[in-house]
Amino acid sequence: MKIFSYFLLLGLFYIPVSFADTSAKGVDNKMENKQSGNQGALRKCTHLLPEGHKYTISIIGTSDKTTKEVNKQFKGEFKLSSGSKKPLDKKRNEEIKPFIQCVTETVL
Repeated sequence: MKIFSYFLLLGLFYIPVSFADTSAKGVDNKMENKQSGNQGALRKCTHLLPEGHKYTISIIGTSDKTTKEVNKQFKGEFKLSSGSKKPLDKKRNEEIKPFIQCVTETVL
């Protein structure tokens, strides 16, 4: 009777664990596939930047899921600067507007 109880308990434990492991693997794969669909949105926008320059792109944000107000759930900043310490001139600001619009619509 003891041996039978032991096998019964072992079987009751083993079956759910084996199913849990299988379903968890499936969830991981679905998450990876979902994430890879949006991968590269920022990279796709970089073709809109003018040639012959080096840019630094910074996106820093905070997501607040404690509030129900949609306007307050995400706060952040998006910066684009050239390789030099000087701010971008008026002409270059006009040239990068399509890039900024692309990032704003697809990434942020």
